[in-house]
Amino acid sequence: MEERTPKRRLYFLDWLRVIAFGLLVFYHTGLMFVDWGFHIQNSSFSETLKLPMLFLNQWRLPLLFFVSGAGICFALGTRTAGIFAQERFKRIFLPLVFGIVVIIPPQVYFEWLHHQTFKGSYWQFYPLFFSNITWNHLWFLAYLFVFTFIALPFFLYLRSKAGTSIVAPISTCLSKRFYLLSLFVIPLFLTELFLRPHWPDTRNLVSDWYNFLFYFLIFIYGFFFATAGSFWDMLEHRRSMYLLLGLFSFSMIYFGWHQPGKNFLETFVVGRYIFDFLKCVNILSWIFCSLGYARHYLAHNSARLQYANRAVYPFYILHQTVLIAIGFYVIRCEWSITAKYIIIVTGTFFFTMLLYEFLIRRVKLIGVFFGVK
Repeated sequence: MEERTPKRRLYFLDWLRVIAFGLLVFYHTGLMFVDWGFHIQNSSFSETLKLPMLFLNQWRLPLLFFVSGAGICFALGTRTAGIFAQERFKRIFLPLVFGIVVIIPPQVYFEWLHHQTFKGSYWQFYPLFFSNITWNHLWFLAYLFVFTFIALPFFLYLRSKAGTSIVAPISTCLSKRFYLLSLFVIPLFLTELFLRPHWPDTRNLVSDWYNFLFYFLIFIYGFFFATAGSFWDMLEHRRSMYLLLGLFSFSMIYFGWHQPGKNFLETFVVGRYIFDFLKCVNILSWIFCSLGYARHYLAHNSARLQYANRAVYPFYILHQTVLIAIGFYVIRCEWSITAKYIIIVTGTFFFTMLLYEFLIRRVKLIGVFFGVK
């Protein structure tokens, strides 16, 4: 008989989820002003933005996959596998399909206008979208949906009595030892070492094996941590250590590899391997640091959190379309990069929340397509 163990809700994970998705607005806006490539871009770029952008780029997506994995552990605790699968279909697959058909086309329309590859109305453009269909930022939902069902049998085993009898002693041992981080780094490092050179970042799901395995491992880590609750105490206790380790590893990455010109990690043969290792250390350090500080300062519920937690998923689905629509007009203006950045960020938060509050939240049928419970 299937075990169902209800778990106490960890509000600091909800706070982290809200914060991580909120950071996407700042990051995606920044992509318009750095030379990394984006759907639309400003005519001039900012070197100043590259440092905070690189910092966020290292751990923001891994954090989201980690929190998503942990969330599944709690969702399974009060549901049967069948009910859980139905809910995942409604809350992930349905918004993904709706997003591809309704939310993503305006992004591509503004992108084509920006690059002057199309001239005409949106309705003239819309049929053309399906000849080159894409999911843009909603790739996260596609991967999350596939990850969930691939890992579901393993997750069900881990939460059973047999699985718990294995997880409990392992978690107790790891949570009391300093080498916790190094053990979780090893699979990520091997993925970085052997898959990244051969599988570039496509996010198309079918030929993206580096991203697929790397984020899948992070996703599994999130579930495992939630299953073994003793980890949270350890992360809170060692939060300052992970902060220092994160600052050290990121400094090594930035000054050893990402600075303009030839950097010290590029001057010798094993420098690339050191960089790959430090990159994995950096990612886990900031995830663990974020979890530790969030548990210490944000382990509480509030009306503000309840509202944000309901709004954050529709906000994620919608934000990039609003951001690109505003950015398309703003980057044409003769304003400073700082002024443009502030206007796009502010406008994106304002109009996205406006659409959520007065349309998605209040019209039940529309809310279903945005994953609103």
